[in-house]
Amino acid sequence: MSPLILGALLVAVLLALAAAMVWQEAVKRPEQEPLTYVLEDAVRFVHTRFGPEPPLTRDDIRRILEWEVIYLQGVSPKQSGTLAPVRVGGSDEAVQFIARQITRRSGPRYSEEAIRVVLEGEAEYLASIGALGTPAEETGS
Repeated sequence: MSPLILGALLVAVLLALAAAMVWQEAVKRPEQEPLTYVLEDAVRFVHTRFGPEPPLTRDDIRRILEWEVIYLQGVSPKQSGTLAPVRVGGSDEAVQFIARQITRRSGPRYSEEAIRVVLEGEAEYLASIGALGTPAEETGS
């Protein structure tokens, strides 16, 4: 076999292996990568929803979202041993908690309506990354 044919055969095998590896990665990624909430991505997403003259800065949005995360991590009501369903877009309790915490630390800065708009934008972000499940049934408790 001539060296030119052998070289062409080896290049073809290398290209076939590379194509197989790329295909394998492309097929397995969507199912195996966990959904990840990235605060800076959420801030950017919400900020762009306000249009050309946003009423809040990225720092304002970040501050509100950080308090939302803190609320969900430890202040949100829990049922005996299991997590209670979370209302995406911010419950009234969450909005009031965030407003209280920000006011306590830096004085009144944002209306509850502004906080609610940011949390609704966060809900849109969660939907855009596929992090929302089916709605939970409302309970009378």
